[in-house]
Amino acid sequence: MKINIVPKIVCLAAIIGLLPVSGFALSLESLLPDHLVTQLLQSGAINRERFDQVGFTMIPRFDALEKIIEANRRTIDPNITIESLRLYKKPASQENWTASERMELYNGIAAVSTLKGLEYYSRSRKAMRLLYESSMVIDGPAGKTPLPDPVYRVPPAEVSFYVRQKDLTFGDNVFQFTYYAQESSFIVVIENITNMTYGPITVLGKNKLVSVVGVIDCGPYLLVYAASIAKASMLPGMKQRAGESILNRADALLGWFNRKADRAFIH
Repeated sequence: MKINIVPKIVCLAAIIGLLPVSGFALSLESLLPDHLVTQLLQSGAINRERFDQVGFTMIPRFDALEKIIEANRRTIDPNITIESLRLYKKPASQENWTASERMELYNGIAAVSTLKGLEYYSRSRKAMRLLYESSMVIDGPAGKTPLPDPVYRVPPAEVSFYVRQKDLTFGDNVFQFTYYAQESSFIVVIENITNMTYGPITVLGKNKLVSVVGVIDCGPYLLVYAASIAKASMLPGMKQRAGESILNRADALLGWFNRKADRAFIH
């Protein structure tokens, strides 16, 4: 996957009213220590992966995001942790996101059916490969009826729905997508609610993989923090396979967010 010098990543947003919102943008310096701000401004991206129990080290100083990460860390007791920081530079504006931009972002990321056909770059094969063969909203955790992607005029502060996805590594699985919206930020939490298997082996048990993406409006930038928290099988080779698959998913999703952001901010 081609990565821009300043990757353009985005996730969910809240909409309040129909007029541009103002006066709430946070600064990068208030959210991150100086050395991370400097590195982000220079390279646009910071990645960290660990196949152990070491805690997270790059979470922005943002209360809602910190609480979600900590709650899931305690519940899962992970042996895989992956973190990414990205900086999305708004193409034209130096101001806070407008209501129309936020609406476009929210509904763009809620359109999970557009994940179908998403590709990722395989580091081992050094080639692009298909990630999601299918992706659709369904009518419940055990549902089989596909539903249209949700569309909101005024997205709620919190909403959840179930998504069925089929990928080339772990097959057909169901996830719960939960969206949280605040005035200056939005957060999406994705949790597996079925066992994820590789052949006959359960690699990630139910509720043992949580991915979190937080987006914070910083005026001319969006600061994006992505984390994956997982407890993988300790059978030989399975933790490494799970970690590589999670990395591939993160890369592909960040590229997908990039395109959604471009659509929202380029008028």
